[in-house]
Amino acid sequence: LNSMKQYQDFSDVTQNSLKHTLAEHDETLSDQAIAKIMQAYDSLSIFPDVASTLKALSSESDIECVVFTNGTKSMATNSVQKSPELSPYSSVFTQVVTVDYVRSFKPAPEVYAYLAQCTGMTNNVGSMWLVSGNPFDIVGAKAVGMQAAWIDRAGNGW
Repeated sequence: LNSMKQYQDFSDVTQNSLKHTLAEHDETLSDQAIAKIMQAYDSLSIFPDVASTLKALSSESDIECVVFTNGTKSMATNSVQKSPELSPYSSVFTQVVTVDYVRSFKPAPEVYAYLAQCTGMTNNVGSMWLVSGNPFDIVGAKAVGMQAAWIDRAGNGW
């Protein structure tokens, strides 16, 4: 979508991808079942090291933690506030920044610029850190001058 300068809400993209995958495998699900799968975003689980990391970050007054996502504001906010595993740490995050306003997806440079704007760091992008498990996100952040840390959960290396 980015390369074609088109945008759809991430929830629509996700649901359309699910329907396409089902069709590719000659499977069907009712609309109710699809809605239930989509609702699973509201209770995403976290990796075992995330809770202790967020707890440690909560006591670091000089670090601002922000959720930055291709997902919609609703998807991200629901996940942070309703997930049984993540919600106890929701206060660690000062903001939920989504690409909705920019109407483009990561790794487009303009979404990282928007993140910097939302956090008041437009003139200090080089001191921002983006931490992600998605290589495309790391590449995008580095391309605009941010620091970045890739969480290689699979251990496959770059």
